Amino acid sequence: MELFSEINSLYYQLMTKILQTVSLEQQQQLLEQNGFKETPFEMANYLKDSEESWHLLKEHQSILKKSPQPFPLTKLEKAWLAAIQRDPKFNCLGEDFDLETIEPLFDWQDYHYFDQFVSEDRFEKNYIKIIQQLLESIQEKKMVSLTYQSAKKRTSTEHLFLPLKLEYSTKNNKFRVLGRRKSNSSWKEVVFNCSNIQHVSPTKESFPNDIVQMNTELCYIVCELKDERSALERATFHFSNYRKTLERLDKSLYRMTIFYEKKDETELLINVLSFGARVKVIKPDHFVDLIKHRLLLQQHLIQKKSFINKKNVPNIE
Repeated sequence: MELFSEINSLYYQLMTKILQTVSLEQQQQLLEQNGFKETPFEMANYLKDSEESWHLLKEHQSILKKSPQPFPLTKLEKAWLAAIQRDPKFNCLGEDFDLETIEPLFDWQDYHYFDQFVSEDRFEKNYIKIIQQLLESIQEKKMVSLTYQSAKKRTSTEHLFLPLKLEYSTKNNKFRVLGRRKSNSSWKEVVFNCSNIQHVSPTKESFPNDIVQMNTELCYIVCELKDERSALERATFHFSNYRKTLERLDKSLYRMTIFYEKKDETELLINVLSFGARVKVIKPDHFVDLIKHRLLLQQHLIQKKSFINKKNVPNIE
């Protein structure tokens, strides 16, 4: 299997977009925003009306009569999609691809997740239907009638609910929905675990536009990141679900600021600790103290386990 092809490289993708522009200004902006640092200098000469150019533009406009066609999927991409659609969560958010004849790139049974709770959602038909209904309501900004049974209560309760945001927790392997619930004459912000939702049905109730947005207060941490063993690439991927900024301090040192909601603090803490010494949190003090406490707790548990093991070793004379 050929894993990589030059038609999937950045320059080919940029050229496809450039062929759909109509001015030099648009082309320069596209190269600066989507290319590497050297891209505007390297590609600019090939876009001019000269003998050395690629002869795809004339007076900064495409010579093609039709727009470029989308890139075909590679064998690697098809194998990746074939594997992704076997993830139990996939049916909640998308429809199956027509890839029955493609061998999946990997098997989900070959992977074991650490730092994840044992209790997790069961992605059965009714659960999948509920997730899809919530997602549709979010997109269309419609209220639903929701039947909910919490883990602490045996009886179910009915709620008039406007879902605003659907979240997935890697730590819990669970979906949760955030929104506003009707409570007497007011609307309260709530979070429902999707596994405890028994039924969802659409309503004809209208919702005031002035209170649709949730008042979410963001916290933040500032980290110093050493780019060793692809730490930068792993960090940007690992924290892709958080809003963040990245600043280069020197050749291999970066400052990364991550913004998060308070309810996600424990999950973020576990993710940061997984990078070891390559990620150092420098502020705020509150989060630094959480890291120190977690490390001391781990050290205590390791020492306790070591003591128990030594105690159980029989004496040999």
